[in-house]
Amino acid sequence: MTVTNWVVTASGLISLFIHIDAGFITYEDARRAVIQAEDALLTGGRLHLNDKEERANEIFMRYKFDELAAGFYDSDVNAAGLHFFKGKPLIDKSNVLKFLKRMPKGANLHMHNSASVSSDWMVRNISYMPGLLRCTNKEGISILSFRRTPREHGCVTQYVLVNEERFRSISPAVYDRSFEKLINLYTPKPDSDYPTIKHVWRKFQNMFSTTGDLLSYIPAFRAYTRRMLEEMYEDNLMYAEVRMSFKELYDYSGRLFPPDRTVSELLVIVEDFRREYPKFWASKRFTQHIAMLNGRVCFSSLKHSNNCKHCIFSIANPDFIIGFDLVGQEDLGKPLHNFVSELADLPKSAKYFFHAGETNWYGASTDFNLLDALLLNTTRIGHGYALMKHPVLWNAVKKRNVAIEVSPISNQVLGLVADLRNHPGSFYMSQNLPMVICNDDPGFWGSKGLSYDFYYAIMSLAPNNAGLKTLKSLVWNSLRYSVLSKQEERVAFEKLENAWDEFISDVLKGKVF
Repeated sequence: MTVTNWVVTASGLISLFIHIDAGFITYEDARRAVIQAEDALLTGGRLHLNDKEERANEIFMRYKFDELAAGFYDSDVNAAGLHFFKGKPLIDKSNVLKFLKRMPKGANLHMHNSASVSSDWMVRNISYMPGLLRCTNKEGISILSFRRTPREHGCVTQYVLVNEERFRSISPAVYDRSFEKLINLYTPKPDSDYPTIKHVWRKFQNMFSTTGDLLSYIPAFRAYTRRMLEEMYEDNLMYAEVRMSFKELYDYSGRLFPPDRTVSELLVIVEDFRREYPKFWASKRFTQHIAMLNGRVCFSSLKHSNNCKHCIFSIANPDFIIGFDLVGQEDLGKPLHNFVSELADLPKSAKYFFHAGETNWYGASTDFNLLDALLLNTTRIGHGYALMKHPVLWNAVKKRNVAIEVSPISNQVLGLVADLRNHPGSFYMSQNLPMVICNDDPGFWGSKGLSYDFYYAIMSLAPNNAGLKTLKSLVWNSLRYSVLSKQEERVAFEKLENAWDEFISDVLKGKVF
């Protein structure tokens, strides 16, 4: 038996200490064995890189160690330990980020479409569309709409044309900066502006109210959805499973279109995009989404394809249901346990993709959503932030191979963790729990694509010496834990491997930095 084998389990570690005391093994050999055993347990720890990948990893690690060393001696430049709003200017200059932007990242398995597109693009494009109106409701929330006879939305002010407001403002640039604040949580002072989870979640949810009716306007929906695909493609993603509300659409004349029209619009947009960009690969599945609003769940018509108000779609062919989810701030909503009977009544073929454990509480009904999600045989767990506190559950996750959808920046911006080096994702990596890196609502905090979340995954969640093996494992996980069929998965992996080999060659040729 080798020394390393002794330390893989707790009992083996005790045995190792005994052998040290007896003089059968040197202190340094024992120390080395423990480190090697932990490295083997880490996400990607048992992955073997080929010669080219090893050389690419050496290049990547030089840049990673340089940034970590600078941050170790000066906390003001340690982006890995800063709030994203403070660290982003540093990350934008980072060679690690350059590497990650060029790296194929496979799939994004947890993103909400209504917060997926960059706020600056929304300002430059959607806000300049003719006919956009704005009003303010009694809570002080701005409501945007293209309806000629806008719905009430509880507004206490008259609707005004955005283009006229912009014309009457000090300058278009000043107006645009003010407009962007309606749809982006950014602040240079996150600690004081959002002192509690309650404060940041209130503004976060208000932004969905601001854009909800706007995104039901067919021309805006088309442009927005197209841009969502572009931003993923530009960040070297090849596939996505997107949480979405399938709502009634409308046009400028006031005509209304049922949710099925949303499905047909999506099909056209995605297929047109795939023809233009063949590298953007997509599945042939559709998943349906239940949203929890004010403690209620939309269960109506769930047994019928495409008729629920709130849905998820898996790009690109949404014509049969494969799964369901619940969304909303878990701490304020009813626990998943309350809906077990309704969920159990859904089709036997249904797959679940529950948000669960997005909380700092321990032993509350919120974190027990993790237990109910697993008892309901969820396919993946959204966030799973509280999972580390439940050893029986995280062992079940590992044994049953249920992936955790980890969204580092979301968890930080929405108030769960201040320093991402303290994120439970570090524990999930150390135990090689099945996990994927996701971006949740990137448009609402300026983290276009998935590269920024990958930055925190490798710089904050992963140990200092983790590099390409961990990154590659996370990328491969993104397809492994998708809803792709075996045949689709095989084709997707072929495309991913080709893209990965090309990327590694570019790194070695100096084309990335």
